[in-house]
Amino acid sequence: MNFLQRVDRIWEAIEKGILSITTILMSIMLVSNALSRYFLNKSWPFTEEIGTMGIIILTFMGLGYAARQHMHIEMSGFYDLLPPKFKYALDLIINFGSFIVLLFCTYISFQYVQHLHNIGQVSTILRLPLYLTMAVIPLGFLLASIRFLTHLIIGIKFDPEKYEKVAEEKLTGGV
Repeated sequence: MNFLQRVDRIWEAIEKGILSITTILMSIMLVSNALSRYFLNKSWPFTEEIGTMGIIILTFMGLGYAARQHMHIEMSGFYDLLPPKFKYALDLIINFGSFIVLLFCTYISFQYVQHLHNIGQVSTILRLPLYLTMAVIPLGFLLASIRFLTHLIIGIKFDPEKYEKVAEEKLTGGV
């Protein structure tokens, strides 16, 4: 296994860990707050703020993970009707377009995080610097754009003739 594959696997484990821990901690905290509100008539004021931060982390770290796993939304009605060579070309166009859009989103969100840092904005209750939480936004966009670039490079290296065979196997179920 080469160095890049090892780094990729380690990063995937880190992504899974961040997403899992965030989900578990948010669930425990929000359920505990609901129980406290129900039984003790006392709500924890910080839970909504931490819940919002958790949702941001899950959304944007999940974006990179979803791109890695090919779990993004597809509209395949038109795509499925195309011959394999057109599917191949369309896949390259989609991966390139997604890469460019996500790279632009990375740039814009990085500027936003810099702006939050420069003005020193903090969260309302916990008084945490908001740029720390929002830093996952450009990170998520960057990871997703890298993943689409990887798919594009693999697609360019992939032989269109083999692509036709792979598409045929998907249709017939390998029979």
